[in-house]
Amino acid sequence: MKDAPYAFGSTWEHETDRPEADWRRVVESRERFVAELEGRVVGTASGGESGYSRAASLTSLWVDPSARGEGVGDSLIIAVIAWAKDTGYQQLMLWVTEGNTNAEELYKRHGFRRTGAIQPVRAGEDRLEFEMSVRL
Repeated sequence: MKDAPYAFGSTWEHETDRPEADWRRVVESRERFVAELEGRVVGTASGGESGYSRAASLTSLWVDPSARGEGVGDSLIIAVIAWAKDTGYQQLMLWVTEGNTNAEELYKRHGFRRTGAIQPVRAGEDRLEFEMSVRL
């Protein structure tokens, strides 16, 4: 989040000020995936409810800058897709920030397409994010 603030719907400052109980609730509400290279965490992603019937949501995909372009993002997306299928979801959704073309291309490689839904990244900001989804 600190190294790519443009890609997140929250800020580092906001998240570090959250109470521990909030953090625990967020962690427990989603399935978490971690990518490691040589014993070092180089990526994370999560999956959980999307708010739509039979659709899951892929959130919090992050890859360490030193590991970008090494297939870490692909592996994390594959893991979330497998989890969603195994859990019985029929669709996987996500939001991608306007201008984050590397992330959008990554998602497209796995079958995600824009749905047409658009929203501000954060309240009061001009930047937008686009909803994407893939049928499972």
